[in-house]
Amino acid sequence: MTQLTDTHDNANDGLQTLFKNLPGMAYRCLNLPHWPMSFVSEGCEALCGYRSQELEMQSILWGDFTHRHDVAEVDRQVRAAADFDQPFEVEYRIVPRTGPHKWVWERGRVVGRLDDGTAIIEGFITDITSLRHAERMVNEQREQLAHVERLNTLGEMTAAIAHELNQPLTAIAIYSKSAKLLAQQGQQEKLLDVMDKMAQQSHRAGAVIERMQAMSYQSSHQQDQVNPTDLLKEIKDLAEIEAQVRHFTIDLKIPQHLPLISCDPIQIQQVILNLLRNGMQAMQTNQCSSGSAIELRAVIDQQQLWIKVTDQGTGIEDSMADKLFLAFASNKHTGKAVGMGLGLTIGKAIIEAHGGRLNYRNLTPAGAEFFFNLAIAPQVQA
Repeated sequence: MTQLTDTHDNANDGLQTLFKNLPGMAYRCLNLPHWPMSFVSEGCEALCGYRSQELEMQSILWGDFTHRHDVAEVDRQVRAAADFDQPFEVEYRIVPRTGPHKWVWERGRVVGRLDDGTAIIEGFITDITSLRHAERMVNEQREQLAHVERLNTLGEMTAAIAHELNQPLTAIAIYSKSAKLLAQQGQQEKLLDVMDKMAQQSHRAGAVIERMQAMSYQSSHQQDQVNPTDLLKEIKDLAEIEAQVRHFTIDLKIPQHLPLISCDPIQIQQVILNLLRNGMQAMQTNQCSSGSAIELRAVIDQQQLWIKVTDQGTGIEDSMADKLFLAFASNKHTGKAVGMGLGLTIGKAIIEAHGGRLNYRNLTPAGAEFFFNLAIAPQVQA
């Protein structure tokens, strides 16, 4: 009996040593509002500023200092997992006794139930604030690179944009001279017709400038609920400026009644514009031997919206398969050393930050299809 007691004490001592060395805290709690705890390891005080005894005596509950904007979502996720005896992982903020709020990562599982069915949960919580800060810095750097790449792309398109603007501006100049002459002659009906045409041309020029301005804006890091039909039509109009100069056409194929998607629209349009321009350059490389149309298409598959850009260019060489999305290697698709060499690299990072993936496949007899997926926005119940 003494040997058994010694063994038990040694095991407890070993657990206490383990808990002290862990960068966080272990716990046992009931799955009730604000999670009353019956056991908390000593790492609690370093994590939240409260002693383990305070939580074990339930003079304060864990949910009391869980960030008020996060507590309901954490409760929802934990309850959903506990109802089916599934393990769970959540990330959320806590407000320590002193100092700024912290981001924590928690993993737990149901280890038993009370007679009334209340789940007993054991788990581990650790501070991931520094990781969150690092992720934010990486996202900011990626955004800065993406912004520079957008400006660089617009710079490369300068000749095409100038050509597009020159047409309505020239028309406005001609119509204005005609309007002056008609006014002098008192031809009121013809004058009104000319004025209407001037207005149409000014709107056309204004639309080009607006699309350029939108692409040059620094993104906000926020994902909004976006109408993909509008998004695709807008970027098609901008890319078509360059396509017309190159004597290409862009075929836009969109199903009716597409659901809203969650994304940063400027960043997603940047990815699509880069894919369209790469496709056009690839088609120019093989002198449009397979055709002069590039396709921009949207499809719904497995509750995801897939955007696909299909060109009739040279395709991707097998030797480039593992390097295509690396910095300074992405221009191998087009066969031309243009831009920063970061287009596909940044595009891949943008899509992955949206929870999707960017990939490609070669087509027969020629060409390549680049595609990526975006999450459909949650439906709001009326």
